[in-house]
Amino acid sequence: MQANVDSYEQSAALLKGLMAKLMSSYNEVRSQAETELNNEWRDVQPQTLLSSLAFVVHRDYQAQARAFAAVLLRRISFQDVRTGDNKEDERSVWSVVPPAVHQTVKSVLLGALKDETERGVSHKLCDTIAEIANNEVDDEWPELLPALYTCAQDGNALLRESAYRVFSSCPYLLADQNADAVTGAFNGAFQDSDAAVRLAALQAAVAYILAAPEKKRSALAPMMAPMLGVLEPLLHNGDESGLTDALAALIEPAEEAPKLFRAVLGSLVTFATAIGKKDKLEATTRQTAMELLVTLAEAAPGMCRKHGQFCSEIVPVCLQMMSSVEDEEEWYNVETLDEADNDESHVFGEQTLDRLANALGGKQLLPVAFNYIPQMMASSEWQQRHAALMAISSIGEGCYKIMRNELGKILQMVVPFLADPHARVRYAACNCIGQMSTDFAPKLQADHHELVLTSLIPVMDQASVPRVQTHAAAAMVNFAEEATKQVLEPYLDTMFERLLSMLNGSRRYVQEQAITTIATIADNAQAKFNKYYGTIMPMLLNVLAQATDREHRLLRGKAMECATFIALAVGRDVFAPDIPRVIELLTQTQQAVTEADDPQASYLQASWARLCRLMGADFAPLLPVVMPPLLTAAKQQPDFAVLEADEDAEANYAAEDGWEFANIGGQQIGIRTTLLEEKCEAVELISTYARDLGAGFVNYAGETLETLVPLFRFYFHEGVRAAAAAAVPHVLASVRAAGDEAAARQAWGQICDRYTSVLGSEEDDTFTLQLFSSFAEALTAVGANSMTEAQLEALAAACITQMTKYHQRMHERAAARAAEELDEDDEEQLAEEELLEGLAVDEVAKALHAAFATHGTAFAPAFRGVLPVAHKYLQEQDPAARQWAICVFDDLVEFTGPASATYAGEFLQPIAQALRDATSADLRQAAAYGVGVMAQYGGDAYSDFVARVALPVLVETIQDGEARSEDNVFATENAISAIAKILRFQGARVPDAAAVLRVWFAALPITHDADEAAAVYEYLVQVLNEQPDALVAAGDSAALQHLVKAVVAGLAAFELAPELTQALVDVMQKTLQALDDSGRAALWSGIPPAHQQALQAKGLL
Repeated sequence: MQANVDSYEQSAALLKGLMAKLMSSYNEVRSQAETELNNEWRDVQPQTLLSSLAFVVHRDYQAQARAFAAVLLRRISFQDVRTGDNKEDERSVWSVVPPAVHQTVKSVLLGALKDETERGVSHKLCDTIAEIANNEVDDEWPELLPALYTCAQDGNALLRESAYRVFSSCPYLLADQNADAVTGAFNGAFQDSDAAVRLAALQAAVAYILAAPEKKRSALAPMMAPMLGVLEPLLHNGDESGLTDALAALIEPAEEAPKLFRAVLGSLVTFATAIGKKDKLEATTRQTAMELLVTLAEAAPGMCRKHGQFCSEIVPVCLQMMSSVEDEEEWYNVETLDEADNDESHVFGEQTLDRLANALGGKQLLPVAFNYIPQMMASSEWQQRHAALMAISSIGEGCYKIMRNELGKILQMVVPFLADPHARVRYAACNCIGQMSTDFAPKLQADHHELVLTSLIPVMDQASVPRVQTHAAAAMVNFAEEATKQVLEPYLDTMFERLLSMLNGSRRYVQEQAITTIATIADNAQAKFNKYYGTIMPMLLNVLAQATDREHRLLRGKAMECATFIALAVGRDVFAPDIPRVIELLTQTQQAVTEADDPQASYLQASWARLCRLMGADFAPLLPVVMPPLLTAAKQQPDFAVLEADEDAEANYAAEDGWEFANIGGQQIGIRTTLLEEKCEAVELISTYARDLGAGFVNYAGETLETLVPLFRFYFHEGVRAAAAAAVPHVLASVRAAGDEAAARQAWGQICDRYTSVLGSEEDDTFTLQLFSSFAEALTAVGANSMTEAQLEALAAACITQMTKYHQRMHERAAARAAEELDEDDEEQLAEEELLEGLAVDEVAKALHAAFATHGTAFAPAFRGVLPVAHKYLQEQDPAARQWAICVFDDLVEFTGPASATYAGEFLQPIAQALRDATSADLRQAAAYGVGVMAQYGGDAYSDFVARVALPVLVETIQDGEARSEDNVFATENAISAIAKILRFQGARVPDAAAVLRVWFAALPITHDADEAAAVYEYLVQVLNEQPDALVAAGDSAALQHLVKAVVAGLAAFELAPELTQALVDVMQKTLQALDDSGRAALWSGIPPAHQQALQAKGLL
């Protein structure tokens, strides 16, 4: 082996010269060297390259060369190179070189690890060893684990550290080892004499815990106390960097396995808050300590609530951080308003308090916070008053339930600070009012508008402190967004006067905010804004025409936004004279937007969308202008970056450009999130154009569908997937609306296959329900008989897969509850899972319904496979599970009619039981609906069941004293509808049908369930026409009045079909005409005024 390694000494010398060029500060030199490395080394002689780099790593006398060689070896080994003519032939360099080279490189690296004396080099060497180990197949490095064990026990601290550094990147190496031996080794390392070893062991232990199966993690809880023992010496010895790294390492297990911290929570809270209080420590250190605690609060709120002092220890630290704000002259004199620097302690304190409130709730946090806030408000130090107001802003959302009951008192505390002597405090008061206007809407606007607006509007006059003036206008946006027109109308003149003054100000950010506030007020005021249109619209058009320099791009964007919001508010008739000019200016702007970071782009696209809403079909000729950039944005692929752990990410990948990085496996992995947001926004806007334009969108339907459907598997951004799923049905509907049914079906063929493929394998429950909903809408849009037999089978299979998965989870939750393994946090998590799965189950049912509705009996063969799953759900105690099974059977009956009786045996008895279920009104509703379906579509096979088994229970249901309660009303109205269908379609089988009819009539009206209203009122009209005396006998004034009330209530509540509406109006008029004037007046006086007004508004009187 020695000769083999030494044989690369000459090539290594040549390579070192190239490495020097690769490290050059000159871009051109570096670029040429990279080309030479790839073309003359990697692609031609990869085995020589890897072996030579290994030689340099082990033998070179220069530490910098050894370190760089280790980095290059790791990078190049796993670069892809093409080994054939096709892209599919690409393989990594490591997989291309012979196994003998693997063995040589690995052997040399282990030798280098043993001999290395420089910590920086050793770290990079460990990263390279870990990368190779993680990419080896079938554990083809048997020498690695023994070597690491040896290093871990060596007298050389650097070797001990190196062993644990590799373990932190390759925790699987320890997975099959004796657990007691592993934890014993870790516990010993936590007490190592060398701080670097202790830290590396902590990081490795974290990786070991996270890699362990969830069910086995609880056994590792005893490690937590020794792990936390690593922290105190780092603080005591002033090793802030190490302390920060140690605290940061604990954040991920706090998020993923918070219960492991249960036994050590008290000591951790005390230690971390002590760090948070130490002003002399670096801000990063203090913030990391607090981040660890707030992560625990978010991951295990129940556990943290049970710790009696959790809030009382953390909240004062947050308030202390929030009070550290400094009164810098720059704050007053800025020319542009950038986002607050989240690294600043006072901003971090605000965010932490906000997260704590949301995690733990007001019952825990509010008493602690208000133990400090009043005295801070009374302080002579402006920083204390500022912090108190920002604290109220931060906790409102999380403490909503308690604070809303004291809203008036809290506002009485806050509002006076809008006139505080210090500008920064007035700014904080504006912030507080704005945030509370959002958190406590619409109660704040409805109950306290006078107190708030009479104090807030004057602050918009404070031109001497433009940042305060601007923030007051920003707070007005929050207030106006949730206020009614009636609340804002008395203040419009005084607000508009101040906003015009701001618009004429000298600072650009003041003008920008004024425009934004005007847009919001216009959106609220609607037609009431007409009086201001002639003043403001020319000013906005002037901004768009004249402010064309780079500095005014954001101002122009806000002017577009405002102009189009005003257009929607005042309506097309008022805006019509300015439409051509606005279109001209927006088109010019779009042609001028050439830079990726131009803020006008997003404003422009949203403004086009608002114009589309206003213009309707007349907007279609503008699609060639607006669609190309949207499709380009929708097709964008995410930007990634992979950096070494010690590289400065901010230097080339700035956060303000949308880059976010995470440390993974010793590297920094970055993704540009702003690009993903742009992609999501583009897809959402495309969806609105397809929806609003209908047939007018058809020319872009093909390219749009080709862009959207692959995004079902775009796992980088949940919003993009959801937007794509929501958009596809609108695009298909546009094709169908254009009359091209063949094109719609052709497009649907491949799209349907993509739907069923994703639905059958999707693991994200949120997207599963979104995609099932999208599928049902898309299938309905395309129409009847649009799926092949194979596609129907695939849909059924996808439904079976998902429903089987949910059924298994249901039993897992039941088993966990039965074993009493759950605490408060577990129950909260399970409740969230149950809610989400319940929504997904509903959407599965809707997809099955859509398949039946569009394919009828043709879907029945594929549907048979669903029935065994439905039978399982039918046997569950959970009412929601039984409800789903009954809904599935209801569809089977509705769309296959008497043929469904073959499968009815296992459903009828559970449906009968469900009609009487006292635990779930939703279950009773589904059962009652099913009885109605059987009566209407099932034929003779269901006659005895509906007339003799179900009908008596339905009659009891509608006569129950609580039948019309909020919880029961939908079940009751479905029972009323079911009785109507039984009498209408199976009446001959009903004993004493006349008596049942009278009970049914007495139970009217239907006022809540729009789906059942038509069936009920159609039957009412039928009975009145065919049996006029069956419901209202001559001289029965009470029945007469009940009839009119029932008809009026139905007409007032629903938009019924025109024919049915007219029939009911005729019934009402015929009934009233039979009375004299005094009788009509007496009867009409018994009609609720709201119902009378509704009929008048609909033109039915």
